[in-house]
Amino acid sequence: MKAMDDNLRNEVVRWQEKLFKRSVRRQMRLRKIKELIGITTNQNGLEITAGDGVISARLREGGGRWKTLVLSNAAKASLDWFVDDQVEIFQGTAIQESDGTYDVVVIVDALERVRDDYAFIKECHRVLKPDGRLVVTTARKMGFCLGSCPVRSIVGLSWHAKGLERPGYTSGELFEVLKDGFDVPETDSYSTCCVELPGLLCEAAANKMTGGAYNMPGENTGTGQFYHYTKLNAFATLVYPLMWVLAKLEEKLLFFVSGHNMVAKTKRRVWRVRKQPVLIDGRSIAEAAINTKIGTAAPF
Repeated sequence: MKAMDDNLRNEVVRWQEKLFKRSVRRQMRLRKIKELIGITTNQNGLEITAGDGVISARLREGGGRWKTLVLSNAAKASLDWFVDDQVEIFQGTAIQESDGTYDVVVIVDALERVRDDYAFIKECHRVLKPDGRLVVTTARKMGFCLGSCPVRSIVGLSWHAKGLERPGYTSGELFEVLKDGFDVPETDSYSTCCVELPGLLCEAAANKMTGGAYNMPGENTGTGQFYHYTKLNAFATLVYPLMWVLAKLEEKLLFFVSGHNMVAKTKRRVWRVRKQPVLIDGRSIAEAAINTKIGTAAPF
């Protein structure tokens, strides 16, 4: 029975790896994360994820000792296929680890799922070593969008449909959550509408083919699912060249356009509540100095 379980697991992981190699958006996310976390050999890492098991497995390839926290039973069932170490569900407000345990904490598309994000970040700060680093990926909240944002609602991928606590963050909102315990020297966005819009359509189609989140195999996934994976892989192979071309166009021609997703690298420092002075017109000192509202590209 054990050998049968191992064979099933290996086959599920093999199919998921194939599908990952046909997903431009997921590859972008992993590439951004790996660029920012740096070397993890002989280090302790904590990953807090929404449930993409392939990314979790790839993070472990860089070395180090990793632990994964998830925010739902569905995410835990998915991660159990991909990682050998124990996966725990984050419950309540506290991370069950001693102070200063980890060299790096990586939050992969999970912050927008946490109700009290400020308290959650404070816990991440507590379990990091004094010179530790935090990397966060999250959806970027768009002030105005005529492309992918309406499409999310139409195809059932809106933040409400996914059960998130918020649609994402502007760069200013993310800074507000992080600023009391972290310096934020590096923030980047990726996946403009050029990639995000067709990517959402492909994701919706993939989820429909598999009867759920295609990249999150469930506890009851069996050999019957391989029929759906076969159809999905054929579909992904067909659309991948177009997505690849769009990603290259974005990289070469639309590098100045903000993407629909953000990634931030931070460095831990002593936790101290920082209250920014606010001018009469509501702007902070920093915003007044650059004559721009933080989190936008538009002047007042």
